[in-house]
Amino acid sequence: MKKETIRIIDELKQKNEEFQKENEMLKAIIDSIHESVYAVNEKDEVILYNSESEKMEGLNRQDLLGKKEDEVFAPPYYFSDEIIKKILRTGKPLIEQPYWYYLNDGRKTNMIYSAFPFYYKGQVAAVYVIFRNMSQMSDFIAITLEMQKKFSQQENSQPTGATFLLEDIKGNDTIKRITGEARKIARRNSPVLIVGETGTGKELFAQGIHNASLHSKGPFIPINCAAIPETLLESLLFGTVKGAFTGATESPGLFEQAGDGTIFLDEINSMSLPLQAKLLRILQGRTVRRLGSNVEIPLNCRIISATNMDPIETVEKKIIRSDLFFRLATVTLYIPPLRERKEDIRLLALHFIKKYNNEFGLFVKNISEELIEHFEHYHWPGNARELENFIEGAMNFVHSEDRILKLHHLPEYFRERIFQVKNFQKSLNFKGTLQSVLQETEKAFIESILTKNNGNITRASYELGISRQNLHHKLKSLSIETNTIKKDY
Repeated sequence: MKKETIRIIDELKQKNEEFQKENEMLKAIIDSIHESVYAVNEKDEVILYNSESEKMEGLNRQDLLGKKEDEVFAPPYYFSDEIIKKILRTGKPLIEQPYWYYLNDGRKTNMIYSAFPFYYKGQVAAVYVIFRNMSQMSDFIAITLEMQKKFSQQENSQPTGATFLLEDIKGNDTIKRITGEARKIARRNSPVLIVGETGTGKELFAQGIHNASLHSKGPFIPINCAAIPETLLESLLFGTVKGAFTGATESPGLFEQAGDGTIFLDEINSMSLPLQAKLLRILQGRTVRRLGSNVEIPLNCRIISATNMDPIETVEKKIIRSDLFFRLATVTLYIPPLRERKEDIRLLALHFIKKYNNEFGLFVKNISEELIEHFEHYHWPGNARELENFIEGAMNFVHSEDRILKLHHLPEYFRERIFQVKNFQKSLNFKGTLQSVLQETEKAFIESILTKNNGNITRASYELGISRQNLHHKLKSLSIETNTIKKDY
């Protein structure tokens, strides 16, 4: 009899321990989900309040448990009277219902809730509520759409023009932090200004933001403002009606074509001030009027812009209107140049090697330390885009049996550029302030590239990794005399 009692006690202890383990696991699960969950007993006392509820309402569960709702929430608070007590009385659930109330700090919160009765021994013993904050639902929808786009990217019969996702952007801590910021701002509709030198991947970030946003189902329309003459740019952006000018046809502009998608205005600093004023009017009114028309067409597209110059400097020098800048730069994303994140060179190089392995049918697995060392000493005026050009050029000289990319694989032209910069750096005699040294260094290097290319602006700008317009701007700002250089435009 004694043994039987001991056995029963041991079984009860084991069942009790399993019950406690299961209870703790359920609490952990409830605390891990993204929905807010809380429960009250038949006395209207809070008996469960998960961590998501704490985050949403800014409260501590220890201050709520065991208390009645009207003792905790700021008046007027009617949820208990209107919902909880009704379910306790009727025993019927309420599914996916809208509700709003004020948090204790005065903020209004809108939510969608589902409330359920909990039956114990045939009686309603408690009510548990699952609710989602409406402001957080847009984040959830954006993440869902981005994942859906990733899974069905190959199946889309109508590509939107944006092929890159934020997770496709490669880099170490700095770039990971920036992509994290981009993912957050993608879920809102605020205008975004991306700042970075030529070749840093501004359009990749713009595409990634588009694909992570609620606009991802619409088209992604990129336009380089520096590559198109002003008269043509205006008609391209705003559209035309027949007869607006000689040869004009009925044509929607890019803002209209963007629809519910995104328009990306690259190198916005190249846009003339008069055209900037017209763009500002569109941003303020969220409508566009075609050239020659008096009909206002409403806009619903997301606007992302980019500049390869310091935005504050462009405002101070009146390159960008200050009122337009503040409209475009509601959120600013800065992409640092490759020379400021040398730790990304190896990672990017391996990424590009993998890309051209697939494209060229090669099997290169790594990159030599000698080549990495040269890459790390190079200043990369063309940034990641220039590095990709280097890798693509080198992969053209790789044999099928090669497994490591080495210095000798680089085309002679690329090797000359690396060694030229290395020798140039050794010959510098640094004197003066940091700003003056940087200016003199930049000036000397541009002069050397111009001399090498016999004054050909196109070839020099390509080798420098900047646009012709940007090179002309630097010639003027650095007072570089081109009279003695043979010009071959």
